[in-house]
Amino acid sequence: MLMESIESIMLFKTIHFLIFNFISTKNQIYSIDLAKSSNMFRTLIILLLLFFNSVSFSQSDLSEFDKKEKDRYGIWLIPSASRNIYGIATGFVGSESICNRPYTKHSHGINLQLIGQGIFQVFLINKAKFNDPQANSDSTNLFTQDTIPLRAIHNGLIVSPFGTFTDQVNGLSFSLWMSMGKKINGVSINLLWNFYEKMNGISIGLVNQTAETNGLQIGLVNKSLKLKGIQLGFWNKNEKRSLPIINWNFSRD
Repeated sequence: MLMESIESIMLFKTIHFLIFNFISTKNQIYSIDLAKSSNMFRTLIILLLLFFNSVSFSQSDLSEFDKKEKDRYGIWLIPSASRNIYGIATGFVGSESICNRPYTKHSHGINLQLIGQGIFQVFLINKAKFNDPQANSDSTNLFTQDTIPLRAIHNGLIVSPFGTFTDQVNGLSFSLWMSMGKKINGVSINLLWNFYEKMNGISIGLVNQTAETNGLQIGLVNKSLKLKGIQLGFWNKNEKRSLPIINWNFSRD
């Protein structure tokens, strides 16, 4: 990459030299015949193309370098493209908002999202669906199979007033609004809505909705396509039955 940067500088200086000489000889410009003028113009165009191609290639290399972003320790701002943050990660939204990286961003410790992407999730409540094996093949689902890497994984405590969209949480997730993700191992307390593809642990909120639950759901409405555990709430639904107050299932078909 260093050689390409040097090459770019040399090309730039060459172009600058040619243009300078072209302007400095304005008193003699009319003595240059048309063929020579045309050749000089073509030379400038070729050099410009080579220069911009070199710059473009260098930017591509910078993108590759970004994938190797070193780990961060202590207190670090998010969203961040770093692969790992150890300590306290804080910012307005989580690192999952950076979607153009082909690797997973991790935070270990405390994740404080001052706003969080949960503020936008309320618009998905009526449209959110899971991959129901009994559904028609043409049905639309919010989550698809694992065909792309998870955008972000947090290990520890994650707190946000409006909730998160972290793909996977291993620990405790808390917000005053809602939380959405692919998987949570631990406890999710979101006063309005919990929406996870797979829940291993305890989910507490007004509405708890999962594709698969291994543990306990507590809320006004609890829904799970697959349940191995207990549901406590005004209305509870799983693959076996729908019941008020309490519902359960401890078997796997």
